[in-house]
Amino acid sequence: MIVIKERTYIKKFFVFAIGIIIGWIFYIFVAALFTSGDDIPDIYGILALVLSVLTMVVYSIISEFNYLKQLKFATSSLLSNISAFHKREQKLISKAEEVIATFLKHESNVHQSIATSRNDTKKVVTDLENISLSDLMLTVENYPRLKSDKHISKILEQIEESQNAILESKLMYNQYIAYYNGAIYSFPANIFSSMWNLKPLPLYEEQSNDDIS
Repeated sequence: MIVIKERTYIKKFFVFAIGIIIGWIFYIFVAALFTSGDDIPDIYGILALVLSVLTMVVYSIISEFNYLKQLKFATSSLLSNISAFHKREQKLISKAEEVIATFLKHESNVHQSIATSRNDTKKVVTDLENISLSDLMLTVENYPRLKSDKHISKILEQIEESQNAILESKLMYNQYIAYYNGAIYSFPANIFSSMWNLKPLPLYEEQSNDDIS
């Protein structure tokens, strides 16, 4: 995804000023093509300045509209990414549950006796049905052999990658929302807020069941 930068008043003014200068030069050049002689009448210079200002006003309005649309589209894409990463994380957790359950069923000497091991295994396997990520990590930590299992290690790495991607997407989402909400109350978007149906968007709020380590 292309990173979108905030458009501050300084940046807008700088672009506007440069645009006026370039526009003025362009219109002067056009006027020179239709003027005989070496000197260009002063009226053409004034007209070129007016046209360049009007051109930049139109450009600024269109550019601001496109910028807001770009931000809105980016935030929608980020929400979809967050949802997709959450689903991937849940699938990985389910896969880890299956691996842990299989491992524990074949573990015969984790604790001091086989009977204790079987009881603990049965309890852990039962708990796996409603396990959370924190419980999953705790279960792995309590079983050194399980922690060193290559399948579990790979799954945990993938879960960590998903969590990092989720966190990065959430931070970027809130950053773009801040840009968007700031822009709709700034010139020139605030003039066209009703016409463009601009409304502030809510920041991403952490759900109670989100599990980030």
